[in-house]
Amino acid sequence: MTDHLEIKRALSKGMKTLMSTQKFDEITVADICDASAVSRRTFYRHFADKYALLNWVHYDDFCRFFDDKTTPHALEILPSACEHLYRNREFYINAFDVTGPGAFREFCIERLYIYLERDFGSACETDEERQFYITRILEALFDHLQNWLRSEPCMPPDEFSRYTIRSMTRFATIFAAVSNVVSDQMGLY
Repeated sequence: MTDHLEIKRALSKGMKTLMSTQKFDEITVADICDASAVSRRTFYRHFADKYALLNWVHYDDFCRFFDDKTTPHALEILPSACEHLYRNREFYINAFDVTGPGAFREFCIERLYIYLERDFGSACETDEERQFYITRILEALFDHLQNWLRSEPCMPPDEFSRYTIRSMTRFATIFAAVSNVVSDQMGLY
């Protein structure tokens, strides 16, 4: 491992530790440096600001679930991702609150979009329709994940992912049957 990567990981660990107890907006670069035992000068050699560090934290911490393009189906990512979110629950609760640069939600939606487009994109007739539906599905999933992490008591991750996948597949089956009837009645297809 290079010194460069070790420093980035130290800063990442410091950021995660701080965000486990504080909101991102309350954290300063000085706080991150203190928590990481890294100088401000070294921080700025690696990152332009705390937003750039947070983006790197997301990439280094969470991309292991997204970067394997051989995953047979997008839903197969959910159990291990939920386990990781649960283990780092305090950090991710605060990460979900970040908007703008460094936003966890946008970071993940951008990466998961590729999988859902691959798995479900053929169900849409146009690029606009594909983007609309996949984005809405991902937004709903992230609202669901955020509500789960904030719930007390928080359901164990294996149970949560199992219920989520089961409810999605059951709903999709029923929805498809009903929508076929309604579409026929309305002359949509």
